Amino acid sequence: MKSLVSLVRCASYASPGLDRALAEAIEAAGGLEVRGASVLVKPNLLNANGPERAVSTQPEMVAAMVRWLLAAGADRVLVGDSPAFQPQDLVGRKSGVKEAAEATGALWADCSTGVEVENPEGSLVKRFTLAQAMVESDLLVNMPRLKTHQLMYFSGAIKNLFGLVPGLQKSAFHLRFPGRPEFASMLADLCLAAAPDFCVMDGIVAMEGPGPNNGKPRRLDLLLASKDPLALDATACRVVGYEPLSIPYISELVARGPSPGPVRSSWIGALSDIELRGLALEEARVKDFVLVPLLRETDFFKGKLPSSIHRVLKGLMVPRPLFDHHRCVRCGACVRICPAKALEYSPGPRPRVEIDYEACLRCYCCHEVCPEDAIKLVRRLS
Repeated sequence: MKSLVSLVRCASYASPGLDRALAEAIEAAGGLEVRGASVLVKPNLLNANGPERAVSTQPEMVAAMVRWLLAAGADRVLVGDSPAFQPQDLVGRKSGVKEAAEATGALWADCSTGVEVENPEGSLVKRFTLAQAMVESDLLVNMPRLKTHQLMYFSGAIKNLFGLVPGLQKSAFHLRFPGRPEFASMLADLCLAAAPDFCVMDGIVAMEGPGPNNGKPRRLDLLLASKDPLALDATACRVVGYEPLSIPYISELVARGPSPGPVRSSWIGALSDIELRGLALEEARVKDFVLVPLLRETDFFKGKLPSSIHRVLKGLMVPRPLFDHHRCVRCGACVRICPAKALEYSPGPRPRVEIDYEACLRCYCCHEVCPEDAIKLVRRLS
């Protein structure tokens, strides 16, 4: 079964040009029937940074989506996400998304309250607690920003759904699934549980380098849209230079293949099942996008070597967080979010954050939330 993915050129966040490009992208990707429906728009709200940092979905993108939905006859439009550790209202205000949503007629949806959702198509996780606002809406429109990601290499439509897990409950998933392959499998299951109805990716300004928080904005002048989050992410990867199957959660879903269930059967079963509309891939491709380097997984040796040797290998080969104590402002974000409790604030005469590398999972949550780019990921052998 073919999945449509649209690639549309858009050189500005200004209206009315953005509105026209968004409408074109939605139509080219097969359209979306919303008349009379309650719709949750789920942007990427990572932390309290301004839109110039390209960390969250651009507020103008959210406003344009709300305008399109209301014009198309949606009965009610909500906008919401659950950031990693900061209050949703704070992140919404700092990113500009809350004001943009409310100014265009949307309701600001509190995503801190969760409801259990059964996931019969899941392979690893059969039940998730997801934002009540999503569960009570008729449709879910997923709006990621195209970014790199230290753990998953790439952050797109599928990774963006992790924001539907309320607040610090995300840390429990990192603790439960500490390795890259199992965390990817969890994300694949989460995508099946959330089952977004439509995805629009903000690639007008993307993030390259050490994303998803501390990378650099990179102008691509692109909008991408699809009903299929797997096809959308695979296409975005090809645009910036990743082989899609090198992204753990993409390879996981492709390897599973189509299933008889109502969700997975409507997505691609192979990368060849993607049909592009709008720009050709070669017109959109970016040849010098700064990617997160792919790593050989030391967990390949897990179970094949004594645990003590495997632990040493992992410590040498897998990048670990290294703190720049001069840049650190001791805000405590990294300590609060660390799922393994491997970080501790040491006041003393030289106050600093101390890390227990034996306990560290290499999940990079600390790097993801650091507001000052005070944490680098460094391999001891390179």
